[in-house]
Amino acid sequence: MKSIHKMLFTGSVILAASGSNAQSLPDISYRDYGYTKPVKKVTQMYYSIDYDNDGSVKNVEEVEKVTQTFNADGNIESYENQSFLDDSWAKSQSTYKHGRLHKQVWTHTNPYLNRTYTYVYDKHGKITEEKIRFKDGSKSHIKFRYKENLLRKIEADIDGTQSVTERYYSSKDKLYKEIHRQKTPDEADIVTNYFYLEDKEILSFVEPQSYFYATAYLKDATGYHSGEIKFKLIEDSTAQDKLLKGISRFDKEAPNDHLPFDLQAYSEQTLQAYKKNQKELKPYRMVLYLRDENNDVVAEAEVDLKAKNIAGIGLFKTAFANGTTTGTTDFRHKRLHIVEATLQQIALP
Repeated sequence: MKSIHKMLFTGSVILAASGSNAQSLPDISYRDYGYTKPVKKVTQMYYSIDYDNDGSVKNVEEVEKVTQTFNADGNIESYENQSFLDDSWAKSQSTYKHGRLHKQVWTHTNPYLNRTYTYVYDKHGKITEEKIRFKDGSKSHIKFRYKENLLRKIEADIDGTQSVTERYYSSKDKLYKEIHRQKTPDEADIVTNYFYLEDKEILSFVEPQSYFYATAYLKDATGYHSGEIKFKLIEDSTAQDKLLKGISRFDKEAPNDHLPFDLQAYSEQTLQAYKKNQKELKPYRMVLYLRDENNDVVAEAEVDLKAKNIAGIGLFKTAFANGTTTGTTDFRHKRLHIVEATLQQIALP
């Protein structure tokens, strides 16, 4: 799932949700959010979990509520976030012209964050620019450059921070790499490399050789995405040396679609590498998903990697355009127990 299913346990989500950090095409359709059927409304309630020493649940606290609605065309219409930690909130309203996203207006608890996004398109209907106007009248923008019908470059100037992202595709038009260059006044550019497999980020690092992260994706018995684990590599380690060799090979073979592994095989290899190199490969973040009989996500759990239990859980109620609904935002111990059992089965060392 995409941003609609991110775990949000602090008020900082309001800034992130406003798009201030986004340097990619905006998510518009329900498909962009990971749904296969048209959606009318999604309500998400996030809870934090506290445990007693014996492992039983001591306290469950409401943390945040997120509501998103979609129009008859299946496009995002409104977004509302409410934090119960500090009573902060964020809201957006989207308007469309000729079936294309024309404007997004964001309002926040903190008026300083209020802003308006407008969009410019080329003759082929592709977004070429996202213009951002802040409450004080200042402006920012993101420009999108295409070649051979593919997004190749993203140029951003947001709140005075400039960056350029170059995207690389294989011979079969599959995205396999991004190079993000953030320009810092009076300092060297910060260059981050991202590598992708089956449209999912698998590796990233900051040049020349620092801040290495690798992500393994989990599948359930039916083959659906059931979670992910992000690892941080200790620098100047044997594991990092092996990773650099793997990156070099990936960079050579991915352009021609000659990779000897798919996402599942890569993920299994990453998990095996972790079990053999626990001092060098450290779990950084872990998320688990729970699906219903239709394979729609009804819960998402954030794992406390130190305590090896569930730090928080998000429960989703989804109303589809055909009138059916799935899930509930009411806390259910049964769903918590299911993701706890899943965590035990994974058995992280």
